[in-house]
Amino acid sequence: MLVEGALVSNAVPPRARGTCPKRICRNGAKGEAVAESNDGGGRDTFPAELDLEIDRLVAYADAQQQKVSQLQSALDARVPIEQAIGVLAERFDLRFVEAFELLRSAARNSRKEVRSIAEELRISRRTPLEIADVLPRELSPKAGLDGGSNRRCPQCGAVVPD
Repeated sequence: MLVEGALVSNAVPPRARGTCPKRICRNGAKGEAVAESNDGGGRDTFPAELDLEIDRLVAYADAQQQKVSQLQSALDARVPIEQAIGVLAERFDLRFVEAFELLRSAARNSRKEVRSIAEELRISRRTPLEIADVLPRELSPKAGLDGGSNRRCPQCGAVVPD
């Protein structure tokens, strides 16, 4: 049985690892062992080949499990970034691409991770200083709110009359 987070190599059954005795096929009459059809005289090489194949498959399964874990971590980290992009797009009337570029340039200028700035933006009602520092002086106003002549506050996105 696999435990979440455990490597597949830890779940190989004892018989495959060679720690349990192998089954003996019996013919039923005299209790003698019966050769299997694919033994073909090379009985010593077949288990070695089988062990190599099992080791290869276990290594492959471990690599795939690690890849799935990394992809899940990337997906989990992307959620707050997408939410922060939505907040910036709404707050400053930006397209999503522009909001992401704003978030990315703020991260570069402050030498922080995009995810950490996104988390800060997501949990706060105010725009983080890292983002306010890279905002353009004049932001396009939201349509219908101010007639086009007012600016927006870099901290909260509110329309500021001239």
